[in-house]
Amino acid sequence: MKYIITENKLNNVALSWMNQNFSPDQLEIVKSENYPEVIFFKKDGNVVMSMDNSRGKDFWFDYEKIWSLFEVFFNMGHEQIKEVLSYWLDDTLKVHGYKPMKKMKFFGL
Repeated sequence: MKYIITENKLNNVALSWMNQNFSPDQLEIVKSENYPEVIFFKKDGNVVMSMDNSRGKDFWFDYEKIWSLFEVFFNMGHEQIKEVLSYWLDDTLKVHGYKPMKKMKFFGL
């Protein structure tokens, strides 16, 4: 049996997944003396996102824990992922004007 999911429904499912797994109440906000222009978001002790004002308004998402699931599980392309994550940033985290970016690996603060 084959299911057809429209792009709008797929976006809604992806947003629901983000809200279920990375809601603001699940995230710890961390600032670092080494990176004063960056706000880090940790979940379960690991950095999963960062809001970077050093070169613009970039919002980095951990590739392994977030971005790759949009590619593999939801079968989304780069632009669709950026669109969904932009909406999530505005609607859920209440940060506006940031560009979603994928980060291969977060290293120590």
